[in-house]
Amino acid sequence: MAFPLSQRDSARGIPDAILAGLAGVAVAALGPLAAMAPRGLPVWAILIALVGLAGLARRGALGRLQRAMPGTAVVLAFLVLASLSILWSPSPRAGLTVVEIGYIGLGALAGGAWLSSLPGVEARRLTGLFLVGVFAGVLLFAVEAALDFPLHRWWNHVPAGVEIAETNVPKRTAVLLCLLVWPAAMALDRAGRRGLAVALPAVFAAACLLLTSRSAMLGIAVGGVAFALAVWSPRLVRGALAAVLGVAFAFVLPLVLLFDRVLNLDGADWLFRSAQHRVEIWGMAASRALETPVFGQGIDASRALDPEGAVSRFGTLTDSLLPLHPHNAFLQVWLELGGVGAALALAASLLLLFGTERMERRLQPFALALFASGLAMASTAYGIWQAWWMGGMLAAGLMLRLAARTPAGGE
Repeated sequence: MAFPLSQRDSARGIPDAILAGLAGVAVAALGPLAAMAPRGLPVWAILIALVGLAGLARRGALGRLQRAMPGTAVVLAFLVLASLSILWSPSPRAGLTVVEIGYIGLGALAGGAWLSSLPGVEARRLTGLFLVGVFAGVLLFAVEAALDFPLHRWWNHVPAGVEIAETNVPKRTAVLLCLLVWPAAMALDRAGRRGLAVALPAVFAAACLLLTSRSAMLGIAVGGVAFALAVWSPRLVRGALAAVLGVAFAFVLPLVLLFDRVLNLDGADWLFRSAQHRVEIWGMAASRALETPVFGQGIDASRALDPEGAVSRFGTLTDSLLPLHPHNAFLQVWLELGGVGAALALAASLLLLFGTERMERRLQPFALALFASGLAMASTAYGIWQAWWMGGMLAAGLMLRLAARTPAGGE
């Protein structure tokens, strides 16, 4: 027997309330999670994928997934190539890496479609929770940096005598918050707080000065420049970023070999030591990429390449040529998946970049700043397949979508 309308609505209310609660917890937790436990972001990505699928199903809106078909097709082709490359990859965790890329892609597809389907009032509620979380995360990060990271030391079991600012512990937080401040700034602008929207990245940039995370400093600086230029001309910035992507994917191998073998920047005294070491790593990775230029060495091969007698001036090479990854996303794609993988990655990146054209003009500078920040940091730090790093980029992109969905102040 059919329920009366009020009873059906009541029956539906419990799962809807659960979904709303899970979504609220997820967006509010992003700032604190980035501030204290960045490696928890893969769990966040899986949760948001499930919430997105469930939310679309509850609204009968699974058809929205088809709207992202061009990008989905490119990502699926990339996943097929990555899956096939497991056959020749030397990494024992190649299969797990494909799974991680897969659920991040699912989170982007389902989460993005779900956020786009939200009513304005629900989008505003979630945006408010996200802002509270980001403010808490940035404040915690700034206080921690000023006090030599007592909570980070406790959470990560870092002894008092160790210089924690030189470790990856606070640096992960710095780069993640560098991404999240841009959608938070967009949300503030959407609420009519333009001054706060501009101040938030500036405050975070000042907090970065207390750290040695040069990648976060570079990311927030490049993002700030992109934002300022995009306020004047989003089209110009979008074209410049597209050109950078094209040059980077097409010419990364000859460029890094020029730096390493012709200019010998790995021995340049005017570069700080970590930059010299990075140039050496790039040269080694480029040399191996040229051995398999079409399909690469296999997904996740960066962490398991045999040194084959190679010698480093910065330390003894043991069972792997590289320290987990080449510290450059373009080079890593070429090394592991060759020219075919690079072409697919370029196509996906350009689809994402030019998707910003569909946003309101006032919002485009924030989106382009986020893209530029991510691009700068992906070019100099972290393995592009590290799950927490992919999760951070996913989270920033989804929160940007959420902020854009939120009605402007007064609406």
